[in-house]
Amino acid sequence: MRIDERERRFPRRAAAAALLALAPFWNGAALGSDAGVRVTVPIESGKRQPQPLPEAERVELTLSQAIELALRNTLDLDVASLTYERSAFGLGAAEGIFDPTLSASVETSSRKSPQTRSFQSDVSKTQSFDLGIGGLTAYGTRYSLGFGGTRSDSPTNTSIPGYVEINPTFSAGLTASVTQPILRGFGKGVNTRLVVQSRLSRDASAWDFVASVQEVVQAVENAYWDLSYALGNLDAKKEALERAKDFNRITKIKIDVGALAPIEIVQTEVTIAQREQEIILAEGQIGAAQDQLKRLLNLTDFASWARPIVPVDAPPQEDVALDVESGIRSALELRPEVKQAINSIESRKVNLAWNRDELRPRLDAKGTYGLSGVGFNQESVRPGSSYSDAIYQVRGADYPNWTLGLSFSVPVFNRTAKSNAAVAATELELAKTNLALLKQNLAVEVRAAARNVDTAVRSVAAARKARELAERNLDAERKKFDNGMTTSFTVAQVQNDLTSARSNELLAVAGHLKALTAWHKAVGDLLPTKGVELSGMPVALERTPAVEEARP
Repeated sequence: MRIDERERRFPRRAAAAALLALAPFWNGAALGSDAGVRVTVPIESGKRQPQPLPEAERVELTLSQAIELALRNTLDLDVASLTYERSAFGLGAAEGIFDPTLSASVETSSRKSPQTRSFQSDVSKTQSFDLGIGGLTAYGTRYSLGFGGTRSDSPTNTSIPGYVEINPTFSAGLTASVTQPILRGFGKGVNTRLVVQSRLSRDASAWDFVASVQEVVQAVENAYWDLSYALGNLDAKKEALERAKDFNRITKIKIDVGALAPIEIVQTEVTIAQREQEIILAEGQIGAAQDQLKRLLNLTDFASWARPIVPVDAPPQEDVALDVESGIRSALELRPEVKQAINSIESRKVNLAWNRDELRPRLDAKGTYGLSGVGFNQESVRPGSSYSDAIYQVRGADYPNWTLGLSFSVPVFNRTAKSNAAVAATELELAKTNLALLKQNLAVEVRAAARNVDTAVRSVAAARKARELAERNLDAERKKFDNGMTTSFTVAQVQNDLTSARSNELLAVAGHLKALTAWHKAVGDLLPTKGVELSGMPVALERTPAVEEARP
């Protein structure tokens, strides 16, 4: 009689054990990200220092710790960072077209030629030097400033009566020149096109980095709760095995006392075998979940792969009110995809302006101004004179010269420029259309995310109710079995139902958590929600309205 009473109390003990098994999912403990811990992620790859797993045989991690480890270690962010840095270097290269250029040259030459005049020398020697600086301004102005000098040495036949020639001679000159486009090529918007587009490309890479961080955070959280589910599911399977073994023991006792036919033991043994198989599958599921999380943590120490990770965070048990319309507005103001689409529109605008400028004829104003001087070194004429005399004349502006002019050119048909401008206009319209499509797709994504959260919440409630009813049904079926009103086969089926109900409840809880993460990613506030900050960003991360672009 004492055995029968203990067996009748077993369903209540089993239900209590099941609730304890579910406690990590329902005890209302705060998430690691809600504990005030904030993770700062620099966009520069060199500023993120890898961090190993904590030293322990069983690595216990909160969700915030797992996110921080992944953001420090994952190679996916390194790819995004290096792509951004490459784009930043491209901006510097584009700005370099406005860097001035310094030049210098030195030459010496000697030439021997046949004489055609009696006073002509057959040998001439020349040494020269030039220094200069030139470049391009943002308004299309090309400028240059140069200074140079030449020493010419060509001795003549001075025995001819009445003929005098100074030799050697030293000449020097200072020249400034400016070329300014008036039609095509004029203006800052045209000449800084590559700089603006390179900056927009760099900003687009920065938004790619933001999207990569969001994807890492979402993937880590999903993997974290998948592992929590797998561990809880294994506990549920082990509990089901113990329940099956206990039922097998009770069945044997009843067979021994003649209360049941011996054939009844077969079903209980089949149930035990099924539970053992489910445990094997659950252990394999844990291994796969462990590997997925460790992959996201980028464990380079292969010895760490053998150490199990144990999630210690529990999900918050709270009702989350979702405002779909507000979520759509948030997505349009925060999502990096929207920022990239707007960047693309701005880049296409710049390209269209440049191509339209190419349709205009070219009219350039040109101007040069120069100063020259000459010196010589002939003792009979002026002793000791050389370059100093030439430079003195340049400084005194003794021999100025200047040139002003206009140059005009126009392609006869200009079909290339016309076609390029038409292509650029089409690309701009395409970029605006893509933004409009993106807004629609984001609205659908936010609505789907909200539905998934609502579905997950109701699924958790339904799964919990199903598990409670399955427990009550098993308790009732066990009482029928004790009174000989049912068979071991029926009890085994009810046990299967309870095992499935508990696994389904665990799965529904994990699905609810992942649906919430997907919602925050859809509306664009996943990073602040999880306490993740980004540093070194060239773009503003606060909310900005998605400008409604009108079609041209």
